[in-house]
This record gives sequence, structure tokens and C-alpha cells, in this order.
Amino acid sequence: MTESDQQNQQTRSGQSQGTYQMVKTSQVELSIRNKLKDQDDDYPKVPQLRQKEKLLCTKCNQVIETDVFFEMGRCSYIVMLILIAGIITAVFAFLPCVLDGCKDAIHRCPKCLKLIGTKKFMCG
Repeated sequence: MTESDQQNQQTRSGQSQGTYQMVKTSQVELSIRNKLKDQDDDYPKVPQLRQKEKLLCTKCNQVIETDVFFEMGRCSYIVMLILIAGIITAVFAFLPCVLDGCKDAIHRCPKCLKLIGTKKFMCG
């Protein structure tokens, strides 16, 4: 082998090693990104239940257990009007105002107090 052939061979092997290192590095970065993405996908960003649940807060970017507050919503008032309209059941018209099961569940992040979502009573 001549001296120039040896230099060409060393250059090729150096280039292939550099390419291999770049490919390997990008594969590691992709696998790390995929793992982070999978962790985020494990927890929903929108409330599914009417009680405390683990959700991903989009402001904090952390998985938290939500604080749940209840308040009267549109369907609560509709139920109350229906109960008032029935003369016999008008006595029970105050129940939607008292029972948490008849109210909208509002989920908030306990750390930053951001509204994460609302699970509506009957209408949504």
C-alpha cells in the first residue's frame, strides 16, 4: 500500500466513525424524547372524573393531583327549574344547590392554581 492509500483509508474510517457517533447520538436523543413524550401521555390533560385525579398541568408541566371545587352550572339550574315546575317535587328543588353531585366539578392545579378543566353535571 502506498502512503496516500493509507491516508485515504484512515480518512474513510474516521469519517465513518464520526457518522456512526452522530447517528448513535441522534438515536439516543430520539429515545429520550420518546420516553418523555410517553410519560406525558400517561396522564390526561383534561379531567375525566368528578373527583381528585392525577392530571398533567400545562402551566407547571408537572403531574399533579387536582383540587376539585363544585359550583352550580347550567344543568344544575335546569334540574332545579324542572323540580320547581312539578308542584309535588317543588319541595326538593333546593337539592341541586346543596348536593355536590348536582354541580360542575372544577379541577385546579394545587401549585399554580391554574384552571385545568371542568367536568360538567349531565350536560357534558
